[in-house]
Amino acid sequence: MIRIGEGWEDLAAAIAQGTTPERVYVVGPTDSGKTTLCRYLVDRVAAHTRTAYVDCDTGQSRVGPPTTEGIALSSGPTYLRFVGSTSPGGHFIQTLTAAKRLVEKAAELSAGATVIDSPGLVAGGVGAEFQFQMIDLLRPTRIVALQRGRELERLLANFARDPGTAIHRLPVSPAAVARTATGRRRYREERFTAYFAGGRAQEVPLRGLGLQGRVPDIANPRGVGGRLLSLNDPENFTLALGIIEEIRPRGSVLCVFAPPFDHAAVASVRFGSLYLDLDAEPGSMESFRP
Repeated sequence: MIRIGEGWEDLAAAIAQGTTPERVYVVGPTDSGKTTLCRYLVDRVAAHTRTAYVDCDTGQSRVGPPTTEGIALSSGPTYLRFVGSTSPGGHFIQTLTAAKRLVEKAAELSAGATVIDSPGLVAGGVGAEFQFQMIDLLRPTRIVALQRGRELERLLANFARDPGTAIHRLPVSPAAVARTATGRRRYREERFTAYFAGGRAQEVPLRGLGLQGRVPDIANPRGVGGRLLSLNDPENFTLALGIIEEIRPRGSVLCVFAPPFDHAAVASVRFGSLYLDLDAEPGSMESFRP
């Protein structure tokens, strides 16, 4: 059960009463209760209009497995975009592009309200600039800032005079629970394990497919075993994630461990930077080198 924080009910009512499509960007530091607030808003607003939840947290993702951003609608399909890492660092462009495409998809699917659960990177100059670029690109109608003090005021000042954007400042709920790095890692490993539970070895011919991301040397593919990748549709939305078993240069065949997917629908492959070992000891599944 969700414990309702201060100002949540008034915010939900304001969004539900909007006469034009609402785009709500929820921002706050790690463990500030962003996802809980987003869930509450989606549940409340969905009773009044078709509502989309856009999950931009690739580390503690809720819609799809870690390394992805995703969109879930109150009625309708789910879409994923593969960023390739569990944090925005080193993947800022991918994170921004994925968020933009998912928000556009929400509009395409006639969402009356879109609630955006932002990444937790807000601290320091890098965090502030990253969040500024996210907000400037996504153009929300409302920014919801969860603060313990005034830590987001530098960011909010950039949008304070924008007549098209309302700013809501809410305190972090006392019910917000801080999670340890170990707990976050455990959550990711559980999500990966569940996602690949029905996986099997499959072959994907690479000839004619687009290649994106951290593309290895296909002619000399050393050290690629265990690398995570995404098999994408023509719009670059994820059909399935896969773990590379090998790449055969002769014939350009990609061998992956992946859940079932429509091979005929694959238009491109995006290579990530994360390696996964599903058989590793707890706490050791993820790495950034083979």
